[in-house]
Amino acid sequence: MSKIRDWISILWGIRVKKVKSALNGTLEVWYVNRNYSLDAENVNYSFGSLHRLFQQIFLQTGVKEKNPGNVLLLGIGAGSVISILRDELKLTSQITGVEHDPEVIRLGKEYFRLGNYSGMKIFLSDAFDFMEKNMDPYDLIVIDLFHDENVPEKFQTNSFIDFCIHSLAPSGMLIFNFIVKSRKQKKEFEDMTRIFQTKGGKLSIIDIFSTNRVIIFTI
Repeated sequence: MSKIRDWISILWGIRVKKVKSALNGTLEVWYVNRNYSLDAENVNYSFGSLHRLFQQIFLQTGVKEKNPGNVLLLGIGAGSVISILRDELKLTSQITGVEHDPEVIRLGKEYFRLGNYSGMKIFLSDAFDFMEKNMDPYDLIVIDLFHDENVPEKFQTNSFIDFCIHSLAPSGMLIFNFIVKSRKQKKEFEDMTRIFQTKGGKLSIIDIFSTNRVIIFTI
């Protein structure tokens, strides 16, 4: 039976679960190519295209070689980035994850081993509120904060960016993922880039998959 299920997953994919989230609308767990993935209405949230995106980001930014001691993940989804850091790059970094949606965390623990990693803490919190109060320094901050395809406006503000930059340890690196499919999204990304340009660190942009632009900021 499992072999038939695997073949179906390769040919068409199997929707395993569909739930309603008060914060993210419809969420679906799929079994595709013999792996689970978590999707929102229009985008992959974990273990699909987003997983491949961060594999490329970490390769191009040399995260394995930097070997960050403390990592902060703002928007953990079902745990794609955690899986890459732990299972693929074999890093033993202390990981702090912040996720606002309890339904996402529940699905992550049920289908994606989110609760099985050692050396990590998960906070159920709004990322803006968390960063406003944060006093801990991090060697790597990964920002992947979306409502479906859009980064909420409060995470594009000067205040939020300052909170994040002030939380970077010396020689720390910040990675901010952004989707730029629409004219509005492109304008928002350009405005946010101009904010980073005033912060005095080193700024670079990575284009991935024609839909994502990623800010890399180091101090």
